[in-house]
Amino acid sequence: MPTLDFDVDWADPDGVRGAELAATWATLRIRVGDSVITRVLDERTRTTREFLFLPLYPLAEWFAANWWFLTHEFLNPDKSTDADFRGRHSLVTGRQGYALPNVEFVSCGSVTRLAWKAESPPWLKVNFLEQGEAWVDTTELRASCARLVECVIGRLSALGIENTFLQEEWAAIQTADEQETAFCETSAGLGWDPYSLDAEQREWIIWLDKRLGDLKLGNVISEIVPVMATPDDYEEWRDFARALSEAKKFNRIQLGRLKLSDRDDFWKTVKRKYPWDVGHAAARQLRRILDVDQTDPLPTLSAIAQALQINVGSIEKVTECQEAFVWPGMVDAVVAQDLEAPAFAFRRPRKHEDTRRFQFCRALAEVLLSPGCDALLTKAHTERQVRNRAFATEFLAPSNGLRHRVRRKVVDDDDMNELAVAYGVSPRLIERQIRDHRIADIWEG
Repeated sequence: MPTLDFDVDWADPDGVRGAELAATWATLRIRVGDSVITRVLDERTRTTREFLFLPLYPLAEWFAANWWFLTHEFLNPDKSTDADFRGRHSLVTGRQGYALPNVEFVSCGSVTRLAWKAESPPWLKVNFLEQGEAWVDTTELRASCARLVECVIGRLSALGIENTFLQEEWAAIQTADEQETAFCETSAGLGWDPYSLDAEQREWIIWLDKRLGDLKLGNVISEIVPVMATPDDYEEWRDFARALSEAKKFNRIQLGRLKLSDRDDFWKTVKRKYPWDVGHAAARQLRRILDVDQTDPLPTLSAIAQALQINVGSIEKVTECQEAFVWPGMVDAVVAQDLEAPAFAFRRPRKHEDTRRFQFCRALAEVLLSPGCDALLTKAHTERQVRNRAFATEFLAPSNGLRHRVRRKVVDDDDMNELAVAYGVSPRLIERQIRDHRIADIWEG
């Protein structure tokens, strides 16, 4: 897995004003694996170089100010077009007039996506030449960014500069105890700066933690927070929290050939670096256990029931929409588990057959990969949701099967529609599989 590295050499500020800026003037090279994302064309000298000349204080300040957001605020459909979300995750907002690359940091849990763009901001007099993306280990990312911040703070202290915003913010982050850290992570997950909360926001976070704790549902808080909006949803989420505590009374299902006692061993066979790889590997492993060929479609609920050796009516019953259940906007289902049998509650109406099967397979993933833990299926881009979506996609439309059926190097909409009918899934799911597994190119015409 690639790493994020900052190469720093302190330099003469040459008349730069501002104590923090002058003290931290440096050359900076940023590398992600083999990519040097600070490679630029300097318009003044018409030369290409791999480093920037700038003060590092604004960069370190941006990391400190957005520290909790970088690793604990996850993407969801509403945030995908939210300028404020982009501001908390893009280095563009940390430029303060200096040449920093356009890099976006978006975590989904144990891994974080870095995406950088080639661009030519006219006022910077440099053209950033690199464009790409990479997934890095989140723990290593935090360590790398922390080293940069501490390097800058050390430079300030060595030159007698104290009590800056950066130093005070970083001290608050570093001295946070376990309870305060959990509070800050929840606040950031909601998109709120934990150090700039009003009374209502603080009350809401405290209520959320206490309510879920009282209901012994703390293990699902990491999935609830990424799909919450504002305290205006208080009543809706209060009712949902109450319903969660009753979830085990919903539809139970015996999963036939899928032995719940073997789930710990199942997890050991599918360990991978990336959550989507875990999902893909788990789907293939389940097909092996059920003796379902890795190329065969499972285009109906009956086909899935036959593979599990259970009555199709059992699946139809547990996947019925639970009208009485309180459903916040971005929650798709609840999976409640114990030693006997899992219980499911779904929100999708019966008429969406492909969605119904997809959500059922996502729930199967949680039964296999989160043994003994209650879970939510949501629209967020967290590690758990990425994993269960990848499982459902691979289980229903296996990449080996698509590779066998796709004979051309380029496929178009008609091809994907035909494949979607054969597998009983949406054309969008087929397109995702073809792209993710590099089975063919997609015709964009």
